[in-house]
Amino acid sequence: MRKTLFVIFLAILLSVSGLSVRAQEAARAEIIKVDASAFPSMSAMLDVYDADGKFASTLDAMNVTVLENGNPISISGLTEQEVGVQLVVAVNPGPSMDTRDSLGVSRYERVVEHLRLWAEARPLEPRDEMSLVTTTGPLLVNATASEWRNSLVSFQPDARTAVPSLQSLSLALDLLEGQQGSQEGMKRSILFLTPHLPDQATVNILEDLTQRALLLGVRVNIWLIDTEAYFPHFSANALKSLALQTGGEYSAYSGIEPIPDPELYFSHLRHVYTFTYESQLSTAGMHNLAVQIQRSDLSLTSGNANFSVDIQPPNPMLLSPPSQIVRQAPEDDPYNAELLLPNEATLEILIEFPDGHPRPITRAALYVDDEMVAELTTPPFEKLQWNISEYLSSGEHSLHIEIEDSLGLTKTSLGVPVTLTVVQPPTGLLAFFGRNGSLLTIGVISLAGLLLGAILLIGGRRSLLSLSARQEAKKASHDPLTQPLPKQETETTKKRSLPIRDWGQRPKRVKAAAYLARLNGKGNSHTGTPIPLTGVDLTFGTDPIKAAFVLDDPSISPLHVTIRQNDEKKFIVKDHNSVAGTWVNFEQISHESATLTHGDIVHIGALRYQFIVEKPPKKMKPKIKVEK
Repeated sequence: MRKTLFVIFLAILLSVSGLSVRAQEAARAEIIKVDASAFPSMSAMLDVYDADGKFASTLDAMNVTVLENGNPISISGLTEQEVGVQLVVAVNPGPSMDTRDSLGVSRYERVVEHLRLWAEARPLEPRDEMSLVTTTGPLLVNATASEWRNSLVSFQPDARTAVPSLQSLSLALDLLEGQQGSQEGMKRSILFLTPHLPDQATVNILEDLTQRALLLGVRVNIWLIDTEAYFPHFSANALKSLALQTGGEYSAYSGIEPIPDPELYFSHLRHVYTFTYESQLSTAGMHNLAVQIQRSDLSLTSGNANFSVDIQPPNPMLLSPPSQIVRQAPEDDPYNAELLLPNEATLEILIEFPDGHPRPITRAALYVDDEMVAELTTPPFEKLQWNISEYLSSGEHSLHIEIEDSLGLTKTSLGVPVTLTVVQPPTGLLAFFGRNGSLLTIGVISLAGLLLGAILLIGGRRSLLSLSARQEAKKASHDPLTQPLPKQETETTKKRSLPIRDWGQRPKRVKAAAYLARLNGKGNSHTGTPIPLTGVDLTFGTDPIKAAFVLDDPSISPLHVTIRQNDEKKFIVKDHNSVAGTWVNFEQISHESATLTHGDIVHIGALRYQFIVEKPPKKMKPKIKVEK
């Protein structure tokens, strides 16, 4: 009963509207699709229609403001573009469509010819996706204008025997509901060719089809092809209501009225705006978007369009960080205590965006032991310089990287341990000779040259003075009167030759209770002279002032370890908090001490030794006892 009253009410309202009815609707704006794939750069499609239901062209970016979660943001770009239309022509044959004029041309054939000419005039772009549906199902789906024209002309329905229904209109809605347009922003429209509907039961179905069309956003245009007597029919008024509610147009044709140009139905559907803006979101989840339109002839706000986006802070990390950095004197000046190199360590940074949305970095900072030591506020953010010139002692440090992006999101990397080893050059007399070796060499060579010149000069003078004396002596040697008598040698005049002391003889090896014998890299042979352990405290390190025995290796601390003999004649080794540590039989000793036994392997930093006592204990032979 309610549906009948509604149809009667519509009939009263629409009966005065004539043969054509155009949808009268308020101006509106609608966001079609939000694209957050390039976050924080956002884009969306926008439809804007005026009060006549036509697309509002020539909008400028100044006319549009974005409301992101209610916060106004100016857009960065607005582009109007042309797209195709998803168009379905649904044919509902009936006897009145087969009525012919004096030339023998039916009403349906007149309509088909009009649609054929329209299809032939369609340009190639933008490409519409056109379909043809009858009461038996789709004849053509998503075809070009030329393909659709050929299919329409070839279709010859038996209109004289057909019973009108809403089957083709329902199938057209089914087709559009299951189809996705090949172009972004494509709109949907149906042109329904129908005679009057035969009964009220058929008309009642229109209300459900209207609601479906509204949910799908489909504009339904109606061409009533019938005799003039059925123009005020209740079914005609119901069809007018369908066109009015869905934003379509209604027209009635009896054979003498002008047929509307279909392009007027679809041209304003081939436009869409695309706008872009920079998002200010900093939290993940569901958000909403709306737009405000302000122009001299338009003032409206669209409905909200919901979208979700994953937002996470960037993830910084050190790329191949060094496990150890060694500061020492230059190779060409190894005794220079004033200059230790390097002064800086370059640290490469890798930044990942776990949310998949790369964006600009605004700040990068380096923290060493929770203290900021370097900061960058301008790109590039690929490297950070760590100033290590002020570090004069060895130690282990923890490095962190902190990153901030354009959204203000920050994150700190995990700590990376880095050992900084500072090798101080030798000091004392050895260092003096090492630093001034070249000058001393030049001085010695110069002094030797002066002495040699003096010797040659004095020798030359003596040779000249004695030349005449040698000549006189030669003459005298040949005169027998001047020769001396040979002297008789007696036992008392004989002198025993004294043995000459061997000044090159090496000093005897110092006897000690134990020794440290240096092992090679494989640890299976002794190299060099063993270090005697005489019982007094013996210190090892790189500093000649602090250590009695100097070891030249980057892994050795200035005062590394002490080996002493206690009252029980046992040798005790103690580490002095060295960087590389002291190890006995591959186990690091504690800060207290460890006792050495014959054959133990001792690591002082990276150097390997074997502890050997002068009189090793005898190995006990195993005794085997046979029990009876």
